[in-house]
Amino acid sequence: MSSPVVLINVFEVPVGTENAFVEWWKHCSEALKQEPGFIDARLHRNLKTAAHFQFINVAHWETGELLDIARSRNQEILQSIPAGKGYPMLCEVAVQY
Repeated sequence: MSSPVVLINVFEVPVGTENAFVEWWKHCSEALKQEPGFIDARLHRNLKTAAHFQFINVAHWETGELLDIARSRNQEILQSIPAGKGYPMLCEVAVQY
């Protein structure tokens, strides 16, 4: 059995659109958490308001394949981001302590 994968997605969000972005993320999360393979997700907010990336999503999935299927089924919701841009990457744990 393969190890779970980690989706890390950093977001550029224009000043003044943060609340709309968070509501969009919650909406996406409600849809995705119903999908097979979803384990958990957390949205982190940068404490420095002038940072290049204001939000970081960290989500765990059973496999990359199940994540791809979930993304495909929820493409319309995921692409409805009100403002800003995400930069997703799929990762595996390289070292743990």
